[in-house]
Amino acid sequence: MSEKPEALIETLKKQDDILSELLSITLKQREALKDGRLSDLQDLMSEMRHTSVRAQAIEAKRSRAAAVIANDLGCGATVSDILRAIPEEHSAAMDEAAKKLLSTVEKLKMEMSLLSRLMDEAKTLNEMMITEWRKLGAQTAGLPMSGFDTRI
Repeated sequence: MSEKPEALIETLKKQDDILSELLSITLKQREALKDGRLSDLQDLMSEMRHTSVRAQAIEAKRSRAAAVIANDLGCGATVSDILRAIPEEHSAAMDEAAKKLLSTVEKLKMEMSLLSRLMDEAKTLNEMMITEWRKLGAQTAGLPMSGFDTRI
């Protein structure tokens, strides 16, 4: 076998570590958004971009490793197919690593969905506040509803 199951197991563990970092950043983003810390959000977005690149690289590595093992074993490139085809001494560790990764992926998906909804709500609230602020300013200054007159 040109690619050993241990290499795939280590890749699954590394992928879980990187996605756990993404989860942590997402949680920090949610808290920064909730607290209105915009400068923190910008820093966290930069950190998210860098970690996302690492996540994409490890995903490609995992995919390649699984494909090589699957080709050698004559099975599908999914963990479940590989688990059925490898010796038992590797299957428990691979199964555990895969389940841990899947759990992290599900947590990350939930947090990213929540963060997305919060950002949409914040955007809607900001747009409503700007519209009301403009109406109030226009009414106060006796100006048309379309905007402010900046002439003095």
